[in-house]
Amino acid sequence: MNEYNDVSIVKEARQENILKLWALPELCNKNFFIPDYQRGYRWGTRQVEQLLDDLCAFFDKGKGQFYCLQPIVIKEITKDEDKNKYGLNSKNNNNKWYEVIDGQQRLTTIRVIFALAHLMDRDNKERFTLRYKTRPELGNFFEKLRRNNEDDYRIDAENQEDLDIDSWHILEAANCMMRWFKKGEARGNGLRYFKGSFYENFTHPKDIEDKKSVQVIWYELCDGSDPNETFKRLNDKKVSLNNAELIRAMFLSDSAVYEYEEALINGYPEEVQNIVIEREQARKQAHIIEQWDIIEKQLRQPKFWAFVKKDASDKGYSSRIEYLFDLISKKKPNDKDELTTFLRFEEMMREKNDVEGLWHLWLKVENYFATLFSWYTDRNYYHKIGYLIAETDNNALVDLLDKSAKMTKTKFSKSLDWLIKLHLTNNNTDADVYSYSYDENRTELNRLLFFFNVESTRIATTQDKFPFELYKATNWTLEHIHAQNSERIDRTDKQKWIEWIDENIKALKHLQKRFKDNESFEPTKLIEMLEEKRNIVKVNTFVFNDFTKCFDSVNAYFDNMAKAEGGSPEVHNISNMALLSGSVNTSIGNSVFEVKRQLIMKKDAEGEYIPYCTRLVFLKYYNKNKEDFSVQQSFYWSEEDRKNYLNAIKNILEKVLNTTNPDKEETTENIESKEENKYE
Repeated sequence: MNEYNDVSIVKEARQENILKLWALPELCNKNFFIPDYQRGYRWGTRQVEQLLDDLCAFFDKGKGQFYCLQPIVIKEITKDEDKNKYGLNSKNNNNKWYEVIDGQQRLTTIRVIFALAHLMDRDNKERFTLRYKTRPELGNFFEKLRRNNEDDYRIDAENQEDLDIDSWHILEAANCMMRWFKKGEARGNGLRYFKGSFYENFTHPKDIEDKKSVQVIWYELCDGSDPNETFKRLNDKKVSLNNAELIRAMFLSDSAVYEYEEALINGYPEEVQNIVIEREQARKQAHIIEQWDIIEKQLRQPKFWAFVKKDASDKGYSSRIEYLFDLISKKKPNDKDELTTFLRFEEMMREKNDVEGLWHLWLKVENYFATLFSWYTDRNYYHKIGYLIAETDNNALVDLLDKSAKMTKTKFSKSLDWLIKLHLTNNNTDADVYSYSYDENRTELNRLLFFFNVESTRIATTQDKFPFELYKATNWTLEHIHAQNSERIDRTDKQKWIEWIDENIKALKHLQKRFKDNESFEPTKLIEMLEEKRNIVKVNTFVFNDFTKCFDSVNAYFDNMAKAEGGSPEVHNISNMALLSGSVNTSIGNSVFEVKRQLIMKKDAEGEYIPYCTRLVFLKYYNKNKEDFSVQQSFYWSEEDRKNYLNAIKNILEKVLNTTNPDKEETTENIESKEENKYE
């Protein structure tokens, strides 16, 4: 079938909403109807002054060519019976009326500024028509505003003693503006400023070189959406029109213009070239609709989303494709403007910044997605890039996307190792990471163990990929594998002492069954002592020193069990550290190896996620090369266990920690190459 005969594509693409950026003069002579589901005008001093502060700052020192107001969401009223029903009759714009779904507060405020300008200078003609369903005469109130005869900074109104609440708020907004300009007299921001450069900038048309303007996002519904339902979505649920919706309209509205190949168009007779251009545009829009859904569906896969997103949260993303747009626009995490991403997309199009046109911009979206998806499906990239994303922020991911487009695969892979090394060493590449201590380098140790888990999973090809979605769903803490010091237990919280005693009794009862015929290790007396203390722990005379004796008695029991392997004091470096779930609370976390081992085995059996290396620690798997591996004790984390664990960590981290800066390598290679070429 000839693609240019596919009328359904054209029809589908034409059902999208219209999106435009309009300077304020383009609102003039238009007619707006405010339906009764909207509340009355309620902007107070804070909102009015904030707008004037922002506009003044932009006009004087602001960057960029225009100040963008929030969207105005409207829908054309096409039925004459509806216009007649609401008494909508205007000489302006061929009596075309728009129902305002969102933005009537902004429109009314703009109309107030136009009215004030007309009072200052009768030649100012900027205005548009507002008709409020709840108060049909309210739209005429702007013409009833008057300057006070005795006070230049005071606005009155006809019959103002009998104003309705909406008229009163409009009059208050006008006087609030006048007070703001009065306060600005001392700094040159008085009435002369309002009538001069302020209003000139406020009413500049768009795209005039070296001239600033104020623009609104004009979002016109054309897709059959019910205005009332749209209003509820945007207001009742406090959901603002998001960047994804605005960018979608940018690509798919009737006003969208796509670049096309002139050679292709010129191959058709002149009388049909416009038809071909229109259908070529519709074909591209149909492609975008299809690919948009594919990208959104993939981003909604938990594993993929957790890979590309630092915290795996979709907070602020009703459409996850917006996250992709944030990456392309290089949005900063601390950027407070909710529409930054859309405005940067619009800027890229307007200034042809990094893109040649609308179609090229969409291809950039597809390319970003394809790159992320290719990383996700590559085992090496998945683990290394997934680690960097989890440990850094969007800026790092944006940098990686830029690097991947400019580097060879070999250099890009080396750069990943180098970035990880910088992260693990806190940018001190000469640091001895194995000397980090729990008390002084907790953050660094956490990073090391997280990467150790990720890298161990990557290397163990028999294992599934590291589950970032499960890891990010839990609060992981750095804990001693075996704790012999009670100092980290809260001295004031007796409930923590009780939890510690309960878990240790539970662990000892498991051993009681195992050693019932072995007097040396039979723990009955120790269990009885703990149960006795458990019953009196809440008594005021039971103090932390009493609890410490319980702690020391349990440790002495396990020290005795581990004599053959050499028990040693508590160690605070990485050889005695593991990542434990936040569900292992702090009191149990400061406990002996056996308590943690049994708790982790229980959680593992219940299906709770345990990091790969943490599981291997408590299975004593790092001793697998010992001759007596199958019969060794599993109740104590000994010096030998720590030694084997540390060796395993060093073996896994060796490649990354020994990597060198690929940029310097390239420089050296270039110098050597030039030296060789001199003698050829």
